[in-house]
Amino acid sequence: MRYALVTGSTKGIGLAIASRLIDKGYFVYINYAGDDEAAAFLNLDGAKHKIVKADLAEISGMDLLIKEILKKDDIIFDCFVFNAGLTCREPFGQVGYDDWTRVMNANVNIPFFIVQKLRERLADNASIIFIGSDMGIYPHSVSIAYSVSKAACHMLAKSLVKEFAHRNIRVNAIAPGFIDTGWQKEKPDWLREKIENKIALKRFGTPAEVSDACMFLLENTYANGAILQIDGGYNFE
Repeated sequence: MRYALVTGSTKGIGLAIASRLIDKGYFVYINYAGDDEAAAFLNLDGAKHKIVKADLAEISGMDLLIKEILKKDDIIFDCFVFNAGLTCREPFGQVGYDDWTRVMNANVNIPFFIVQKLRERLADNASIIFIGSDMGIYPHSVSIAYSVSKAACHMLAKSLVKEFAHRNIRVNAIAPGFIDTGWQKEKPDWLREKIENKIALKRFGTPAEVSDACMFLLENTYANGAILQIDGGYNFE
């Protein structure tokens, strides 16, 4: 049995990735922070996953997830996918320290320490994938904390390549553009149209298209240190 951890995986991109991994025969540790309704309505093979409720914007949530994983001594992971993330859309002058810290924790700090603490549970030749963002590449004034944290996430992936090279553990990141998840569906029509006009393909992406990219990085054994943009040609218009 192959094992995977996918954080933030009861809906959207994370669910699409977890579902694909289960279809490929992985046992997947599925994580979520607080949406009990989404977790309750998962339609997945119960024998191939375990759901762990843990808020990965908090150290206590990280400790809870790690404790749950370490309950079984014989589990060695072939794949970590860090998808859980937060944003903060407060204007620059109103961003508080706690807001900033929660975004940094969820998007880069907690993933770093999960890898650090579970590194002995990673198989040689395993794959670590971070879900970053186009907003970690292009300046983004609406959520500065999100952009800075995702840029750091991309560099974390590249830096860990050196850390794990001796074990042939590959580390990559995906930088999605505007993907039709709950975050984006809440946007008013005028704003969605404005965004689509900046995308060469003139549409939002789908979670399945991001999961396709994740499977590519998982299965291509020469992809290492890549930041793979999946954005339909954002900023090409």
